[in-house]
Amino acid sequence: MQYITEQEIERITSDTCRQLAKEKRVSLRIVPENGEPFWEGGINGHFFRIRTNETVEVPQSLARLIGDSAKTQRMGRARVRAYASGGGKRIG
Repeated sequence: MQYITEQEIERITSDTCRQLAKEKRVSLRIVPENGEPFWEGGINGHFFRIRTNETVEVPQSLARLIGDSAKTQRMGRARVRAYASGGGKRIG
């Protein structure tokens, strides 16, 4: 098995940063679901910590990641809701 070196990790981060810097910027405001002060996520080893309830400009791919994250959370809650309302018992 071949392991990635620290230099390779730095190159990935640098390549990611350069690519993100070229992207169109999008303004958005992240509304916290449960009062979280930050949204956290990453793209190819480059991590972001964005304050919630503040308008920020982010690269388009980061905005897409934030939207996908919110959609996944909503879908997860919807799928669990049927089991939670049934007291944890299988329904159907």
